[in-house]
Amino acid sequence: MKRFPSDRSAKPRSKRSKRIAVAPDQRAYMRKIDGYRAGRDPIALMRVAPGKFARAVLGLSAIQMRRRPAHGKWSIIEILGHLSDTEVVYGYRYRLCLGQPGSPIVGYDQARWVKELRHQSRGDAKRLLEKIRVAREGTLEMLRQVPRKNWKRFGVHNERGRESVRRTMELIAGHDLNHLDQIKAIRNRYGW
Repeated sequence: MKRFPSDRSAKPRSKRSKRIAVAPDQRAYMRKIDGYRAGRDPIALMRVAPGKFARAVLGLSAIQMRRRPAHGKWSIIEILGHLSDTEVVYGYRYRLCLGQPGSPIVGYDQARWVKELRHQSRGDAKRLLEKIRVAREGTLEMLRQVPRKNWKRFGVHNERGRESVRRTMELIAGHDLNHLDQIKAIRNRYGW
């Protein structure tokens, strides 16, 4: 008897997954994110990102971190909260693709998460940075433990279609750099 019953088999699903029509805004987002990475190794970028986030906010007060650069734009603390959420979401996605290849991947409303999880009013930079660091270390350790050939395993994202573990790492590496630039831009805007 299975401890956690599931109708999914352990073997990969058919390579003939239902094709997802990728919307132009998603294609533009992926091009933008790929531009940040500029062909660089995603593992190397992912390894150093938590330290770069910590250095990017060094010396800022809680008030500074909560200052939004414009109406509808995230503050630095909200960006850190989003990065922490992303580590949880993508940590699960990597494991799902590796353990149950071909599984559906559901997108999430990141702006709603930032609002509903109250990162603006309740976020604590030191704790968020530690969560990001620990989760990232765990993800990288897990990825090192599986054979690289398994990085070809994929899930089917409901907005972007088939995404392999490798492709997901590339997106996260670029995503990190995008948000690092946003933090730097906020600091520059206010002269911090």
